[in-house]
Amino acid sequence: MDIVKAELETPPSDERLMMYIDKVGQAIKTFCNRDDIPQELLYVHADMVVDFIRLKQKNAPDAEPAVQSIKEGDVQVTFAVPEKSQGETEVESIVQSYKSALYKFRKMRW
Repeated sequence: MDIVKAELETPPSDERLMMYIDKVGQAIKTFCNRDDIPQELLYVHADMVVDFIRLKQKNAPDAEPAVQSIKEGDVQVTFAVPEKSQGETEVESIVQSYKSALYKFRKMRW
């Protein structure tokens, strides 16, 4: 929790932060087919939580959307909508970003 708080300018409340840490931790366990998170993944886990929080803040309803294009004649502004594959959540997209680090700790399931 301290690592995540140090990385963020305005961290969420402790309860919400613990929820995010647990949520990302469960995604790591599921991806790696493990019941634990190895100590070697401590900083990877923290980085994933920070990325998850930043992604949540960026996709917040009150956040200003990014402008994709502007047309001056008759004033037209098009906003960019982040694309997600069908059914993909924020946590899954974070896990996909960290696949190379997580593969080293993945266990085979029979």
